[in-house]
Amino acid sequence: MLELAWRDGFDTDGAEQLEHRVVGTKKWIGTTEIYCILAHIGVRSSIVDFHCPTAPDGTHPALFSWITEYFTDGQPNTTCSSTLLGRSQSPESGVTNKVGFVAKQPLYLQHQGHSRTVVGVEMSEVGTNLLVFDPDVDPGSGDRLSLFRFMLRSTRGVGQYQVLFIDGSENSTNEALSRVIASRRIP
Repeated sequence: MLELAWRDGFDTDGAEQLEHRVVGTKKWIGTTEIYCILAHIGVRSSIVDFHCPTAPDGTHPALFSWITEYFTDGQPNTTCSSTLLGRSQSPESGVTNKVGFVAKQPLYLQHQGHSRTVVGVEMSEVGTNLLVFDPDVDPGSGDRLSLFRFMLRSTRGVGQYQVLFIDGSENSTNEALSRVIASRRIP
């Protein structure tokens, strides 16, 4: 699909960088290539670039704040929706957290050489964790919920993150979507 998008004029710079070919290679793709595929099939998406850590300890609290706001519609001190699915307990703190359901698309979270799918946030008195599907996590290790937690301290030492999100629910023809990739930079 990516190579078809390139042939149709999407992300010509990216196509040139990857020599117009990924099928049958070991080349890695990232946020811009996912954007290109989605735009080609008529799905409007946007990229947010967290280009550097925003805390003195080298972590990315601005990234966590943005993702929390995305999933909570700017209401981080309330439950995510009116549908309470259950409760989770953090083994580190013993704090019980509410687990809610939101009608939001997952986020694609990328940093150099690795991507995760963010499906929600877990908020408690001790902080916020991202709930992620991570292809590098061994499902046979640890307790079930900790396998899905991505903590702020895990961002230490990573220079840049990019988030791709589905921008609205309306589909468009690929003619109406940008063939040139742009991102919003935070901070």
